[in-house]
Amino acid sequence: MVSLVKLCRWLGFPRRSLYYRPKPRQRVINADLAARLKLALERFPSYGYRRLACVLGENRKPIQRILQLKGWQMRKRPQGFRPRARSLPSVASRPDVDAGAISP
Repeated sequence: MVSLVKLCRWLGFPRRSLYYRPKPRQRVINADLAARLKLALERFPSYGYRRLACVLGENRKPIQRILQLKGWQMRKRPQGFRPRARSLPSVASRPDVDAGAISP
């Protein structure tokens, strides 16, 4: 039998990771803020969490957390199509020559 101390040392693994047990946290939602947020969302349905935070005069992180937990978060609109720049063949006959200076 090999002790956990030796095994962790051989593998280069920290011992504290073996004993760590995450504690599930209960997310608490501020009911007053959630009610105000719901009214603001009904009035401005296209606003995101940043603009709603400005409208309500609150910090944006609790606003974002409430939107995520309640499922009220708006999805980001897709941006327009932006094609990649196409590389055109060089018209220069030799390197370090301006293309406009070449005479045919």
